[in-house]
Amino acid sequence: MVVKEFEYEHEYVNGNTVVKPQRRSEDTDKKKYEELQRSKRERNKKRKEEKKRRHGILQITAFLFVVGMVIIVRDNNVYSMQKELTTIKSEIKVVQDDNESLRVDLLKVSSLDNIKTNAEKRLGMVPATKENTIQIELPNKYFDSIENK
Repeated sequence: MVVKEFEYEHEYVNGNTVVKPQRRSEDTDKKKYEELQRSKRERNKKRKEEKKRRHGILQITAFLFVVGMVIIVRDNNVYSMQKELTTIKSEIKVVQDDNESLRVDLLKVSSLDNIKTNAEKRLGMVPATKENTIQIELPNKYFDSIENK
């Protein structure tokens, strides 16, 4: 038995018979890299949006805090003014009551009967009679001469 090496001529391969190895395609690496970059950009974009949102919330909170403080200060001023007004009104009421009591006392003291009674009892005065009175006549120019001196 004779073994033939090659039945056909074209079965013989010149050169390397190693199968071309399957390499990772650079396309998949590029795709992965691009996807990583895209996801990184999205994360950064989300972070920026979150930062903007937090900054906006912080601004709104600060604004509301300032408005609240202004309202509290204004309410405090209004309360102080109300308290002062109430104090002044009560003082006015006390003064009006004092004035009214003084008017009543003045009316009591200024009545003619009261004056006559006080003059007779406390001061020992008596009503004038014709015998007790003295009449004096003064010239018209008497007071002018006194003023000139």
